[in-house]
Amino acid sequence: MNLDAFVGFLLAYNRKVNLVSRHSTRESLAALIAESLLLRDLVSTPLLVDAGSGGGLLGIPLAISLPEKRFILVETVHKKAVFLKEALCFLGLGNAVVREGPVQEFMRRHHRFESTLIARGFPAIEVLAEFVRRRKVRELLLISSPEKIRKIQNPMANVRQTRYNIPSRDNLIIFKLENVSRETILP
Repeated sequence: MNLDAFVGFLLAYNRKVNLVSRHSTRESLAALIAESLLLRDLVSTPLLVDAGSGGGLLGIPLAISLPEKRFILVETVHKKAVFLKEALCFLGLGNAVVREGPVQEFMRRHHRFESTLIARGFPAIEVLAEFVRRRKVRELLLISSPEKIRKIQNPMANVRQTRYNIPSRDNLIIFKLENVSRETILP
């Protein structure tokens, strides 16, 4: 299956259950997916955990484009978790599963250091950054606003930080936090 099939499935499903804006079009969703795919070359672990998967615009395109990686899509809203399960089934994506509930609860039970936490538009990025600081995950990749990122930069000063621009977008960046050596361990 391909990305076009996912976009078509999402738009059809969105007519009955609100997952993304009612004004979303194939073109607007394709632009969001293209931004999500910018993370593809930044991931260094075999397992990705998508925090707050929502309509799947981050985790599903990455799962399609990175079939050798495993994905866990974590979503608290039941109707969105149901959609994600149906989308994975429709697309035949065997490298991804859905877990319903808060990402904090999931990470408390299933953390693996050799994993990457990913998120787009997650409201409390400081919560996600703590998983890196405490070495629960190797890295965190965020698509977020520069203003939100500034709030976590100083508390995460001992963790490697990299910013990547998103072409033609001034209001979003990709921000990567990663544990790269023993010197990043904090109590």
